[in-house]
Amino acid sequence: MKRLIISVTVCLFCTSIGWAQSGAPGRVTVTAARIGANLLLTADIPAAAVAATASAANTRLQALSVALRDVSRAFLLPEAAGCEVSEADVIRHLGNAGAGPGISAGWEFICTNAGVIDTIGVTLFSEIPVESMDGFAFPDRQQVIFADNPVLAL
Repeated sequence: MKRLIISVTVCLFCTSIGWAQSGAPGRVTVTAARIGANLLLTADIPAAAVAATASAANTRLQALSVALRDVSRAFLLPEAAGCEVSEADVIRHLGNAGAGPGISAGWEFICTNAGVIDTIGVTLFSEIPVESMDGFAFPDRQQVIFADNPVLAL
């Protein structure tokens, strides 16, 4: 099971990177995968999504990387699912030749009743001043999530 979770996490990460580099600079991407009792969520946030200038983005990314250690600042799950965070990682990218600065965050949950999860609330809109985000629910559901309807359907 652990190998499956790692494989899906890598797939989600690669999908997010590929989508983010597909000509949509500054787009926030969120992804989700439900595998048995496990729920995997990621958020990729480029610097351009949080501020207009490099210095302002640097300051905002630093604060955001600390805030995202609390998953409720990014996502809201139904209580009936009984999900508990088993692993979490927030990585602050400073930028290099291949990619610009930003944040990649990921959370793995173990849920006692994962079957009740058909949507995930996206609370990132309160942290990032964007009107929409790109969403991807593994294996094949792509959608645009809007601030006035912040829900990622699985």
